[in-house]
Amino acid sequence: MRLRAGLLLLAMTPAWAQIAKPAALSSPTVAPKPAPRLSSSVLGELEKTFDSRLGTMADKADPNEPVELMGDTRGIQLLDYGLVFTADVSLVKTPSINPFQKEIPKTVQERVHQLRVERLPALKVAMKEMLRNMAIAGAQLPATQQMVLSVRLYYGTWENTAGMPAEVVMRATRANAAAGTVETEER
Repeated sequence: MRLRAGLLLLAMTPAWAQIAKPAALSSPTVAPKPAPRLSSSVLGELEKTFDSRLGTMADKADPNEPVELMGDTRGIQLLDYGLVFTADVSLVKTPSINPFQKEIPKTVQERVHQLRVERLPALKVAMKEMLRNMAIAGAQLPATQQMVLSVRLYYGTWENTAGMPAEVVMRATRANAAAGTVETEER
């Protein structure tokens, strides 16, 4: 009997060891109001706009050497952060090695590299425009929300990539993007 009483007392020990919560922690707190969400149709329109802008980037300069989109632009709104868009692009539609063409001629390689170097500034201009469009479309978002645009550049295995980045990332707060003040990083 004593053993049972002792075990019961020992089992109840954690109940007395409970620490009472301070009044400030136990009362409900008001959660901060989350930033407004953009509709999927607004994000979709931004994606299409950027695809169109990228696709026609080189048409004026050289319609015979188009830019190649390697997929659709993708955009997402991250809660308490902002908007993030990504795209994969080849600044020049390049020939490929295949059973009928075992290697790319040196003159073609040089021409492709030259076009890529010439088009990189145009890509940056298009990206800056896209950031401004993102800021305008997200005007209801807080001015401190981030606008990020990342474009990965595609290169063939045979290409000379000297002086060319693999990715260009631009970012700014919504307010700075609307004003055209962005931070650029090349990787």
